[in-house]
Amino acid sequence: MSKHISFLLPSLKFGGAERVVITLAEEFCKLGYKVDILLMSYEGEFLEEAVSRFNVVDLNCNKTYKLPFKILVYLFSNKPDVIISSFWKLNLCSCLTRIMFPFFKLLLWEHALPSKSTNHSNWIFSITASIFYQFATKVVVVSTGVYADIVNMTFGTRHLMTIIFNPISPPKKRCANRDSNNNTIISVGRLELEKNHYLLFDAFAIVTKKYNTRLIIVGSGSLKVKLEFYAEKLGICDRIEFVGFQSDPYIYISKAQLLVLSSDHEGFGNVIVEALYCGLSVVSTDSGSGIHDILLDGKYGTIVPRNDKIALSQAIMSELKFGRAPDQQKQAARRFSPHKIAKDFLEAME
Repeated sequence: MSKHISFLLPSLKFGGAERVVITLAEEFCKLGYKVDILLMSYEGEFLEEAVSRFNVVDLNCNKTYKLPFKILVYLFSNKPDVIISSFWKLNLCSCLTRIMFPFFKLLLWEHALPSKSTNHSNWIFSITASIFYQFATKVVVVSTGVYADIVNMTFGTRHLMTIIFNPISPPKKRCANRDSNNNTIISVGRLELEKNHYLLFDAFAIVTKKYNTRLIIVGSGSLKVKLEFYAEKLGICDRIEFVGFQSDPYIYISKAQLLVLSSDHEGFGNVIVEALYCGLSVVSTDSGSGIHDILLDGKYGTIVPRNDKIALSQAIMSELKFGRAPDQQKQAARRFSPHKIAKDFLEAME
């Protein structure tokens, strides 16, 4: 069985893919594996945390076309058994490296719907993935939706693909059941357009007319100032608290009653699992089949159409009023335990 596993990432900037890489790497370490994290750019909010736990390798690669050579140099010096690569450009470079040096196993980890990506056109992904992904050992996808998207966009990749849900760590401390009168709502995610906080604010403005509630926004991003201005325009700025990036979002999630995800599209939806671990009720837009995979088509939360502020506000008010059994929500999260997911990855490697 493989004993040296390396992860390849652009950087360790705040994002769902980066978070789950650290989670999986930590679980491999617990199982006795040597773990390296290879970075094109030695930066990011998660960098300090990763350096304290793993061997983080700075590839110092400012151009993607240089990456295959950088990986080759690393391979000759370190000889890992497996490389787990994330993101399309890095996946292509890893495949090129394996053509030149086939003496390692390669898992390509697809975290999001390629058809929704702004990093490439659909036809470029279709051609390059159809050709170069053939040199991977396996292509790991995080949801049934990502699986279907890649199958529909490529040729001859189906036999390589396997669905493995994201590993999500539970909170370090057990979340106590909250007072049912706690009407705190939380949103966790980057402050960028695809997360559609504008929709969330529109719906929240409707909710505040009937409920004495507040909204906590966890995350940083380029839209912070514009969102603050929009909240003021809607007259809800005194009900909203921006707390910025949090390395441990459970500090805030554990104090809320309801998580709302308002995204236009999601590959998986890590924060929903984090909310389930804490026993929260959940409302999410129908932003990808990963949402259905986690909530089991509405069993553990309400799923509403995208870009519908009325439907979103009604779902929020319904969940605040009736809620979900916390113990049931916590049980639902255990399907995504890092220990289980690590075993799934090890099976894919073999």
